[in-house]
Amino acid sequence: MDAGTLVSAHDDRIAEARAVLLDLLATVAYAYSPEQPFRLASGETSSEYIDCKSALSLPAALSAASTLLLDRLRPEVEAVGGLTMGADPLAIGVSLASAGTARPRRWFSVRKESKDHGRKRLIEGVPADSRLRIAVFDDVVTTGGSTLDAIAKCQDAGHTVVQVLAIVDRESGGLDAIRARVGAGVPVEALVRMTEVHAAAEAKRPRASRHTG
Repeated sequence: MDAGTLVSAHDDRIAEARAVLLDLLATVAYAYSPEQPFRLASGETSSEYIDCKSALSLPAALSAASTLLLDRLRPEVEAVGGLTMGADPLAIGVSLASAGTARPRRWFSVRKESKDHGRKRLIEGVPADSRLRIAVFDDVVTTGGSTLDAIAKCQDAGHTVVQVLAIVDRESGGLDAIRARVGAGVPVEALVRMTEVHAAAEAKRPRASRHTG
């Protein structure tokens, strides 16, 4: 198989994974309720809500997300994770997907508060004395608060954040806030935008009942 064929096969696999993920986010995770807005973790309210965990509980969605995240990872990344529990399935999925590759990655989970027993660790899954180059994951970014919390705790523990990846960007300024925190040399991106999920969900509705907002 020549190089061109390999590249084409890779591109097809990535495109298929993104299509599967977007479809399942739109059909399983997305909700729209202008009459009864949702309260988000940031404290804001919105007519749109996306529950990534419900989609990622499906093997097809988690496999697709893991494939896409692993494909985006910078070569220097040694471990992946983020704030529990939004990042947990993503980190574990990517770590599993990386097994047997040239660059297997460990996963870790950042607690919101350290345990009050045992070793009282704040970051689980990597040795307490390790100093790793890491990618921080999150499922949804709105204002970026939970991602920034994970970044701060990882940096305080001595790890170097070299990349930040999310599944859905709600396009509310969160990615820019994260970029301002980590600096221009650290890539910060999401796999899909909320407007894409909205459009995919609307495309599945009967024409007469579609929302234009």
